[in-house]
Amino acid sequence: MKRLLLAMVLTGAAASTGLLLAQTVTAPAAAAAPATPPALPPVSGEALAHTCAACHGTQGRLGDEAFMPLAGMPATQFVATMRDFRSGARPATLMGHVARGLNDDDLRAMAAYFERQSPAPGSAAALNPLRPGAPR
Repeated sequence: MKRLLLAMVLTGAAASTGLLLAQTVTAPAAAAAPATPPALPPVSGEALAHTCAACHGTQGRLGDEAFMPLAGMPATQFVATMRDFRSGARPATLMGHVARGLNDDDLRAMAAYFERQSPAPGSAAALNPLRPGAPR
């Protein structure tokens, strides 16, 4: 009786192991496609503009004119300039690298943000005749 019980246990164990092996071997090897992450909301022009602050001043305003102030710059001028940097039509040491990291939607969002900023009084940006509201 003990032999019969032992044989049944071993047979059952072997059968279940075989079943597991069979399931493992015969299971289709379909790799699950990686889940597409949800689309992130677009980054605001203001958030993107913070990347310019080190050289162009907070909100595009500078205390000096070492770099082009961006506050109050017309959106069309900003986008055209950044596209020129990106394409290499306008030579630069750093701005080409920066511009290549931004797509056209980013440029338009940044341009709209900078255009809404008031330039520092007396700055080149304040005197830019292309700026909306500039003295004529």
